Amino acid sequence: MNPNSENTPTMFTVWDTPVKVKPAVLVNLAGLWAALSWQAGRHRPERPWLLRLVVGALSLITLLAADLDHAIAHIVSARYAGAPMDEILVTSDMPRTIYFDNDVPPRVHRLRALGGPIFSALALLLGLLLRTLAPRRSLGRELANWSCIGHGFILAASLAPLPIVDGGSILKWTLVEQGQTPDRADEVVRQIDLALGAAATSTGLALVARRRWLPALGLIAGGAVALAAAFDRLR
Repeated sequence: MNPNSENTPTMFTVWDTPVKVKPAVLVNLAGLWAALSWQAGRHRPERPWLLRLVVGALSLITLLAADLDHAIAHIVSARYAGAPMDEILVTSDMPRTIYFDNDVPPRVHRLRALGGPIFSALALLLGLLLRTLAPRRSLGRELANWSCIGHGFILAASLAPLPIVDGGSILKWTLVEQGQTPDRADEVVRQIDLALGAAATSTGLALVARRRWLPALGLIAGGAVALAAAFDRLR
């Protein structure tokens, strides 16, 4: 799938694979930098604003590395599978791995999809190790925390059974390899997303009644994404 990348500029290449960035990403980055800078001073009020901005920038780079490294890992797995990636498109929601040739066997689809989750899992373990080695209240511990958050979130999100992420692709092509048709495998994934979306949304609403706002918001948002995927509203 290539969501309008033709007119998007190439910012750099990784192993001859172009990485294109949508301009709207800059708005997201500015907002995230502001939020991370605020967080940098929330528990360390003695920090001057200039230092908060610097720590916020370093935290932003750490989170961006977790996001982009996941996508770049797919370059490695795709080449290992014998079906190289054509480009990475960084959009306002997430980096997308673009393959112009999708007429490949199920095993190749799975191998393409496995690179990101494997790398994120290994990077999460490394982040946890570095976190234990860094002194408390140090900048190293702070950045290790953001690394763990970034890699952990991306790992969990990428393994969700959604068509647009790795978990959905792995599930679909595993079903095809076991004898299902691609259309039937898509329908199975859709039904799973529908069930998960309904369960997450209803649980979130139940937590709203108990005034547990943060987990409620997370579950409702996750449920909305799963339902959108079930009704083919995510691309």
